[in-house]
Amino acid sequence: MLRNYFLVAFRNLAKNKIYSLINLCGLAIGMAACLVIYLFIHEELSFDKFHQKKNQIYRLDEVQSFTGTETQKVALSMPGMGPNLANEFPEIRSFTRFWDMGSSLYQKGPEKFLIDKTVLVDSTFLEIFDFELLSGDRSTALDQPNSMVITEQTARKIFNSIEVLGKELTLERGGEEIPIKITGVLAPVPDNSHLQFDVLGSITTVTSQNQEFNNQFGSNYLVTYLLLNEGTDIQNLESKFPDFMVRHMNEDINQYYKLYLQPLTDIHLGSTDMDHDYHNWKEFDGAYVSIFIIMAIFVLLIAGVNFMNLSTARSATRSKEVGLRKSIGANKNQIINQFLGESVLLSVFALLIAIILSASFVPYLNGLTNRSLSLPSIFNQPEVILLILAGTLLIGIISGIYPAFVMSSFSPVKGMKGKLSNKGKKSSLQNILVIGQFVIAITLIISTILAVRQLNYMKNKDIGFNKDQILLIPLDRHANEKYQTLKTELLKQSGIEGVTAAGQRIGNNFHQWGFKIKTDTTVTNLTVSNVHVDYDYMEVYDIKLTSGRSFSREYGTDPEYGFIVNEALVEELGLKNPLGQPVGHGSYHKDSLGTIIGVTTNFNFNSLHHKVNTLVISLHPGWGYEEMSVRISPDHMAETIANIKSTWDHILPGRSFDYSFLDQHFETLYASDEQMTKVVPIIAMLSIVIACLGLFGLSTITVEQRIKEIGVRKALGASLGQLFLLLSKDFVLLIFMAFIISIPITYYFMEGWLANFAFHIRIGFGVFMLAGILSLAIAIATVSYKIILAAKRNPAEILKYE
Repeated sequence: MLRNYFLVAFRNLAKNKIYSLINLCGLAIGMAACLVIYLFIHEELSFDKFHQKKNQIYRLDEVQSFTGTETQKVALSMPGMGPNLANEFPEIRSFTRFWDMGSSLYQKGPEKFLIDKTVLVDSTFLEIFDFELLSGDRSTALDQPNSMVITEQTARKIFNSIEVLGKELTLERGGEEIPIKITGVLAPVPDNSHLQFDVLGSITTVTSQNQEFNNQFGSNYLVTYLLLNEGTDIQNLESKFPDFMVRHMNEDINQYYKLYLQPLTDIHLGSTDMDHDYHNWKEFDGAYVSIFIIMAIFVLLIAGVNFMNLSTARSATRSKEVGLRKSIGANKNQIINQFLGESVLLSVFALLIAIILSASFVPYLNGLTNRSLSLPSIFNQPEVILLILAGTLLIGIISGIYPAFVMSSFSPVKGMKGKLSNKGKKSSLQNILVIGQFVIAITLIISTILAVRQLNYMKNKDIGFNKDQILLIPLDRHANEKYQTLKTELLKQSGIEGVTAAGQRIGNNFHQWGFKIKTDTTVTNLTVSNVHVDYDYMEVYDIKLTSGRSFSREYGTDPEYGFIVNEALVEELGLKNPLGQPVGHGSYHKDSLGTIIGVTTNFNFNSLHHKVNTLVISLHPGWGYEEMSVRISPDHMAETIANIKSTWDHILPGRSFDYSFLDQHFETLYASDEQMTKVVPIIAMLSIVIACLGLFGLSTITVEQRIKEIGVRKALGASLGQLFLLLSKDFVLLIFMAFIISIPITYYFMEGWLANFAFHIRIGFGVFMLAGILSLAIAIATVSYKIILAAKRNPAEILKYE
């Protein structure tokens, strides 16, 4: 019997090739899209899940609320917090700190190696986190001062081997040469770890020389992780933090700081609203994961609805088959099994095609999202395989259940005559399904248009300075000592338009610290964003002044005592005449204050997700710089960069020349947004393709069912236009209804999404009209082929049609 079901199913599918192909393609595309989206979501949700104690590890974060600056969440903490929290609260089993030292220069004999990322951590780091150790003892590797654990890549880069235990390197730091012993080698840090590093140094190297380090409160510049006991009440523990802050700082401290705990597994997806989150590899907006899940469901829903709609519509053409089978003894259950079997079989075929399509699309997705996704990875999980098979079976059953029960309910006589008593109900169901499909498709089209417009707005908005053709070169202590020489030599080159430097990179939220302003006899203390820069910074970055002047060597007081502020700070202070106003940096200017020499526009020194904060720009040559900025001509860029490297190598021999472009940095600020605007259009396109495949199938069936009517009307003189209008008006009406329904749904969700940006576009009615016209045009183009083809046929030939 089962063999007979399959034979009949195969014959039926082969007989109706167009219907079968449309159904297969639509469902396969939907399944493929779901598989690929699941693969991406699975990767995002896997971050930091490989640590065994993941559910007990929390990052210590802060909410800072200072006068003069926006309230902000901060991923940094103070050196004394970890040790004292662990000492005072029994709920905290252990802690570790993560202190980024940036790129560091190591020496092995006469050879020097610049390693990108050295971090200092507590000896407990490898006991809390489960990064794989290839050699060494994880419980003691970081106990002693001047010890370090390096990754396999670093070991091969320096020694061309991983057999390096006990070997020593010399670290150049702060003018000193520090001997460092290698006590362990780590396997490559997993790509789904939010923490990335090349070298782990022991923080005891610092604490052994600075006894007060573990009790330092005030400045936030490292990250603290806490390992809690199982079953710890997080809210109860957090409620004790205010008293802790008072004990270690002052009575008023809780007005400015609030400590809270962030679960390790939430860091990757739950930190986009956080400032100064410098250690969050491939940070992604968790809200987009939810959007992708919804889109996956939508696409599969469209494909499933399409599958059901075509199955239902096609079943009407098989009434005589059902009547004949019933007349020779087939019972109701056999008819149901036959229809369900065909539906499930088609669903299984679609799954096989979907797997092939997914495997082909994954490399393209990796290029879009900067990920290393692999389709076989999800098939290594038995639960995922079961889920996919169960989903395939469910789609087949749901899609076939309605036509199966409808067709099995006909009497043999009515079936043989082709008279179906529930035609109206079936038509209503088909209409509802078509409307549902196009509501989803139109919603995705409108969302795509708005998302792309928002991203283009962010890319093209006048942010108040010129970020193009800016080459960024990191500066260490030795490079800072040679900075003026570098600048002088570089400015002699024809392809270089300007050189400057700064203590922080523009495009990040600059660090905040104290700033005071004197009005009459009152001194007001604020906390504002600060950046110290070199001369020519305003000119190189083309930052406009609304009043006053830029820094100049003609004014001897500009270094240390000249300040440029932005309009946001002037507004915050309510200054009518800010120029010449006495101001200074917190405790830095104890006895004498400097003055405001200029006011800038509110340029967006942070990403457009955030409002423009209050800002102070100052000259402090003695503080050193983090980066040198070189504006180069767009002509002969490769030659200019080669000349810059030559100058660098001449002035700083033995030091690696590394550079990046500022516009690349800004691209990373909007990486999550850009990835969404690349993926959503693809999903929207697939949704339209699947919906139109269904529409094409329905139009084909409709034409077949009304073929004699077409012949009669044409014989009576109906024109091509009249026939086209007759056959297409129902479809057009359905698309129009879907468009009307989609407007409030899309507006509600997209208005909420745009609210995540401090600077965003407005939703105009034009975008809805564009999406509606586009959807209608696509729908008419889809159904027109079969309709026009039928309308052009000879009436005599049509009227003979059976």
